[in-house]
Order: sequence, then structure tokens, then C-alpha cells
Amino acid sequence: MRKLVLSVTGMIIFLVTFSQHPIAIGSNRCGSNEAIRQQMAADPVYAKKVEALLKNKGNYSRKTKKGPPGSQISITIPVVVHVLFNTADQDIPDAQAQSQIDVLNEDFSATNSDYNNYDAGYGSVKGDMDINFCLVQVIHKQTKHKSFGTNDNMKFNQRGGSDAVDPMHNLNIWVCNLGQSVLGYAYYPGITPERFGVVCHTNAFGRGSQYNLFADFNLGRTTTHEVGHCFGLAHMWGDANCGSDEVDDTPLHNTANFDCPAQGHLSTCIGTPLEMWMNYMDYTDDKCMYFFSDGQASRADFFIDTDPQLNSIVNSACTNARQPNNDITITPNNGFHSPREKFNSILLYPTITSGQLSLSVSNPIDGNAEITIYNQAGALMIKRQLFMSGKSLQKIDVSKLANGVYFLKFEQGADKETRKFIVQH
Repeated sequence: MRKLVLSVTGMIIFLVTFSQHPIAIGSNRCGSNEAIRQQMAADPVYAKKVEALLKNKGNYSRKTKKGPPGSQISITIPVVVHVLFNTADQDIPDAQAQSQIDVLNEDFSATNSDYNNYDAGYGSVKGDMDINFCLVQVIHKQTKHKSFGTNDNMKFNQRGGSDAVDPMHNLNIWVCNLGQSVLGYAYYPGITPERFGVVCHTNAFGRGSQYNLFADFNLGRTTTHEVGHCFGLAHMWGDANCGSDEVDDTPLHNTANFDCPAQGHLSTCIGTPLEMWMNYMDYTDDKCMYFFSDGQASRADFFIDTDPQLNSIVNSACTNARQPNNDITITPNNGFHSPREKFNSILLYPTITSGQLSLSVSNPIDGNAEITIYNQAGALMIKRQLFMSGKSLQKIDVSKLANGVYFLKFEQGADKETRKFIVQH
């Protein structure tokens, strides 16, 4: 069992050194370390969360697990894709976005066609995340930025990007030009909701010879790698020479592997193990990474069950119908629906607010309705009567509520719907 623990100080020293050397596309396959380092420096609370996360290790199984050991219930994650383009050739088609969802569904359910390729003798620990993804919306938006970096500008309308859509119920993925030094990045769990998700280079997103993709990164594995970070997975080498990824069944790596290493490639770390360069959390080319380990699946399960945002996302319903493909700035939440739904839809926005909510109900019954707002502990915070007529838009002041997660329940007659929102001052 591996006992090495990565220190955050050591990680930051490595990151600073690594980020000072601009390199060609693919050499710095993932910019997560740089982004995480920046946020740790700016937010001491997040820095403490990362420190705790990197020390967390141990066997774990998803709480919804049923049946014999190793069996568990699949979960499905709703995905919103934001396509940011400066020129028309950067505006990728929806089919390319769907191809990426197809890759995620294969890679996170161990059904990818290359799953049984060379495994360096680690076949007994090859894992199945048992996670599915569904594409619920694609947003296309032109931006004045020719390229973005790892400063999260693509995630905010006011910075030339696109605001996250209901990040407590959707995994947001931003697709944009990231320049010539990085293919993608993501944060570990614990970052503020509007920043959580994946950023991927336009030319490394999806798969298919019909799309304009980098030759060595054309199978959609950049997004698979970054989603791994969203579930709390570290790089194979622990971002330090012979560092630990805090997973028991992965071998020690000297550092990142690039291209496609030779079979039998050995580490020079303690025990000189064969390196698991075919793991999604290494830096190899797309065609040379094709599985997660059981230990990584267990680690992901822990964060899915214990991180409030991840837990909220995986408990959200995927809709069968895609949202219209245009520049939508207000979208319906994936919420908790009563069996008796008579409303065409209710919209609650913004889902992260410091003061006021807007509640829009289409096709309500003319007459009285009621809203109640509860905190996470179930305590009633606000109760208000409304009169509905036609398509009603109501403003709700929540400025006096403390920071936290809340639930708004709309009731009219026997029908009710609940939506989640966050107060953040």
C-alpha cells in the first residue's frame, strides 16, 4: 500500500517551475495545476479544501451501491456545453459536442473499444466508474477574445465568456481556444459553483476525422482526463517526482508520460514498478490512455457522495429533450418534479444570487399560489402568497438570507415543483 503523502507546498513549487516554461500543444496536456494554484493563492478556504483532498485516501464505495461487493447503481450527469468562438471556424457543430458525450459515456462505463489494450499487467485493477452523461444543452456564443488562458474568463458573461448554467444541477463544459500551451483544465471539488466544470480546447473536444482536431488528441480523452479532476482524481505522478495520487492500486510514476511509451516502461521510483501510462490521468496521447483503476473509481465515489455540488449534480434528472440550440442566457433548472406536473415549465434564475430571484411560471392556473423557501436543514425561511395569471413573472427578495444552499417550493393546488438556488454575498 502506498504511504506517500503529497504536500501542498511541494505541489506549488512544482507548479511554479512547470508553468514558467511555455511549451507546444500537448506537452502541457492539462492546465489544472496552474488553475488550482491560482485559486489556492486567491482563496485560503479553497486552499485548505485542496490540502485535505490531496491527503484523502482509502477504500470507498458509492452509498447507492446494492447487491454483491463491486456492484453499484449507475448515475447519470446532465451536461451543458458552452461553445465560445471568435471566428466562425471555431464554432463547432452540435454533433461534435455529442461525440464528446459519447466518449465520456464509454470511458466512464469501461465500454470503450480500446479498454482491453495493453495494461502492463494491471488488468485485475482496471475499474468501471459506472457513470453516464447526457447532453441537455449546447450554447454557442461569439466572443471578442481570440484565446483564453487558465484565469476562468470563459466562465463569465462579463469577461467575454458564458455564465455557468445551473451549476448545482449540471456539469458545465466550456469549449474555447486555449492558445498553444494547454489542452484543458478543471478544478478539484470544493471550488465555487460557478467555476466548477471542465474547460477544453476547441481542437481537442470530441472525436471524428470530420472535425478540426489535433492529430494526437482527437479521441476526446482530454475531457475524460479533466472530468477525472472534477471527481477528485490527481495526476498519476502526484504532481511531484515519484509523488502520490493517493490511490492504492496505481503505481508510482516519476513524472508525466507523453506520446505513447513503450510496453514495459519502468518507473525508477521505489520498487521500480511498471508505469500505468495508459491511465486517463497521465499525459499520453489520446490513443494511449484507455482506463481508470478500481481505486480511482472508489476515490471518485467518495467525492460524489460527500461534495455538496457533485452530489447535487448526480441527483439531478437528465431531460430527454435537448434545449434549443441558441444563445440562451436563462434556462430551466433540472429540478425535483411532482408526478402531477401541469406547468409547462418554471424558471428560477439566477441560481446563484446575492439579492433577488426571478420566478417565471408558464401556463399557470389563474388564482393563488404559494412559495416556501427552506434551508438545507429543512427550516422554513420564507413563505409568500402569489396571484398567478397567464405567464407570471415574480420577483423574490432573498438578500437577508445567509450564504448557503436553499430550496424554493412552488405550489398551486395539488401541483408543486422544487428548485435549488445558492445565496452568495
